[in-house]
Amino acid sequence: MTTSRSSLPALLELQAVDSRLLTRLARAKELQTSEHVAALMARRTQAIAAARELDAAVGQAQDAVQQAEATVVEIQTRIDRDTERLNAGGTSKDLMGIQHQIETLTAQRERAEEAQLQAMDHAEEVAADRERKQPLLRAADAEARAAVAERDAELARLKEEHARLTAERDRRASAITDSPLLRRYDRLRNARGGGRIAVARYENGTCGACGTRLSPADAAALEATPDTAIPQCPECSAMLVL
Repeated sequence: MTTSRSSLPALLELQAVDSRLLTRLARAKELQTSEHVAALMARRTQAIAAARELDAAVGQAQDAVQQAEATVVEIQTRIDRDTERLNAGGTSKDLMGIQHQIETLTAQRERAEEAQLQAMDHAEEVAADRERKQPLLRAADAEARAAVAERDAELARLKEEHARLTAERDRRASAITDSPLLRRYDRLRNARGGGRIAVARYENGTCGACGTRLSPADAAALEATPDTAIPQCPECSAMLVL
């Protein structure tokens, strides 16, 4: 079956649309598998975990302060109660026992107050550490969110462009009445994993599809292709518009 070359210019325009579609798909895949975004998201996950650890450390330190304060209050309450008993009077032996108990409790209170001060100092250090680190953690979170938002916005634009180009491709393909030639074009384009250039211009002895500069003999044979046949690159098999 002979095929007319008259549809080649229309195929060339269709090829341009298909190439743009392929570019959009490749860019979308690149965005979806972006190592940069993945690294920022991993960093954000680490930052969130670190922030939670800092919050937990602050909470534990505050609990320790409250427990230390409660211990001091409890000991002071016992001292106050024993002091009241001491002031109420009693036998010499009882008063000596109460006094000894007050002295023991006073020593315990001093140790508890020291522990309270240490707990307060630790709580301040932990809180200050969180304050120092929070800006960096927030920055990591914000940077990741911005990168994801930028990626998603571009993906949305690519989706719109893909839909528009798909509609344009359908219109151009339906306008080509030479069905065998169109099927031949699609076979060439989808061969070897797809994405090939199936039709291109032949200029200055060079194939516009693969960039091969033909030898004088190959160029002469190509240029002598009968009008009833489609010129084809001897290297990549692309159909050529002379």
